Amino acid sequence: MKNILITLFGLASLYLLTGCEDMMGDFLEKAPSVDVTEDDIFSSKTEAENFLASIYRYGIHSNLGYGDSDLAGPDGTLMAGASDEAETCAPWYFTNNWNAAAISPDQPEDRRFSTRWVAIRKIALLLKRIDDVPDIDKEYADQLKAEAKVIRALNYFEMFKFYGGVPIIDHYIEVDEDFKIPRSSIDEVVQFIVKDCDEALPDLPIHQTGSLRGRVHQGVALAIKSKALLYAASPLFNTATPYLDLGVNNNLICYGNYDPARWEAAALAAKEALDWAPGAGCELITDQGIDKNYQYAWETYDNKEIILAEKAHGTIGKWTWPWSAIAPPDLYSGNAGQSGITPTFNFVRKYEKRDGTPQTWNMEGGGDDLQAKMAELDRRFAQTIASNQSYWNWEFPSLELFQGGRHANTCHGGFWLHKLYPSEISETIWTYVPNSTLFQLNEIYLNYAEAMNEAYGPDDNHGYDLTAREAINIIRARSGQPAIEETMDRDSFRERIRNERAIELAFDNHRFWDIRRWMIAEQEGVMTGSMYGIKIYKLDNGSKEFRYEPYVFETRSWARKLYLHPFSTNEINKGYLVQNPGY
Repeated sequence: MKNILITLFGLASLYLLTGCEDMMGDFLEKAPSVDVTEDDIFSSKTEAENFLASIYRYGIHSNLGYGDSDLAGPDGTLMAGASDEAETCAPWYFTNNWNAAAISPDQPEDRRFSTRWVAIRKIALLLKRIDDVPDIDKEYADQLKAEAKVIRALNYFEMFKFYGGVPIIDHYIEVDEDFKIPRSSIDEVVQFIVKDCDEALPDLPIHQTGSLRGRVHQGVALAIKSKALLYAASPLFNTATPYLDLGVNNNLICYGNYDPARWEAAALAAKEALDWAPGAGCELITDQGIDKNYQYAWETYDNKEIILAEKAHGTIGKWTWPWSAIAPPDLYSGNAGQSGITPTFNFVRKYEKRDGTPQTWNMEGGGDDLQAKMAELDRRFAQTIASNQSYWNWEFPSLELFQGGRHANTCHGGFWLHKLYPSEISETIWTYVPNSTLFQLNEIYLNYAEAMNEAYGPDDNHGYDLTAREAINIIRARSGQPAIEETMDRDSFRERIRNERAIELAFDNHRFWDIRRWMIAEQEGVMTGSMYGIKIYKLDNGSKEFRYEPYVFETRSWARKLYLHPFSTNEINKGYLVQNPGY
């Protein structure tokens, strides 16, 4: 991906737009002593590709927390700490505002709001002018337009899941046009996302390989469409009654009716993405063994399961974001101020045993069999979460998370997050390239299972290749979990799907959004109420076992207004946006 995307840092500041406006942040940032016109940008294929590079830089986000959070992702940490997945141990991270229901339009935490509009305006200019490039053939020009449309669809989907309806800009706005464009309805925004994806498909390559990994292809368009329609069909939006009343503007935050056809559309979109995968060489990792398949899929750069990853960042030292926020504070010097990310016991209890039955935990008095209980859990547990006595890397082959242990500092949950932090990082390998995955094939199977179950139930394939049950069982099988075979209705199977989604997509920036689109945030122990950890104690009987004692490390708050984010006060004061209810 170096040939296109490594140029982003330098070129993004050069290929800027002409004109002026005051809407949605500053679209125009002009570098000192640089005067680049539209004609310069589209004077050659090389210049146009450089401009496309700046679109990728501004338009492709990350699910990891980098220091340049306005361009890449969350503010140095993961959204997991704002849900029942985890606690972000350093108190100064913004995720703690969610846990106190303290989200405010005066201090918005969507740091990419203005950045997305920069990308969207750049895309509009490319669509307007790319056919003017003298040395570019029509087929390649059409491909660049298709890539730009998919990036626009991605940015609109991100805003849709944050805010609901947002302003739609479908062309390059000239200086004499009105820049104060109002919000469009939920229905209009979803249709716009789907239209961009559908229009782009014929002109995109089936996949991008080698040095072009990270550029948009057919699978990316299909993945965005699948996810957008899944969210649109979900209870937060697919309802006659919004989470809070916005009066005549309710269509900005929900459809205004429930329609099962939205689940059918989501199922078909996921099917189309699954149908794409074999011909593109995209497949689930199943050849590393059931004890390694899952970890290989998140740890290995550019593996065959990845549909799209953000590529703007190269190697990053382990002393800085995103690595420093994830690693336990007592492993490496320089990490103490970050304090690590500790999974909650609420989340750990979602892992089944390897025989497919629920694990039993004594929530009152604890027990003297912690190691035995953890050894019985779904193999994905050990490939995701670092636990007492577990392996971190060759330097720390046995973590000490018991009271008084050298790795227990700030470990409120009794566990450390290991997923996303490759084991290769050590004192000898100080820098590493993050595997910043945005779309992966395992997610598409889970999208399919959820939509199929809601549309047709667990065992009706509707003439497609898979039932909802079969799709879930494919995901489970690659990690050694037994098939779900018991008979159950749609409602019961929904809970199995949701639990499977929580485990398989853990810490990949899904859970925080899933909780809210399912409207379960106010359930006890999800985004409100008691967050449990365990305290771990050595036994003095010479046993290799340890005692665990559950305890509440935090009581979180929730308000219904938090089902969608607020627009910033600065944007509301410009007079073109309706604020979401409750703010």
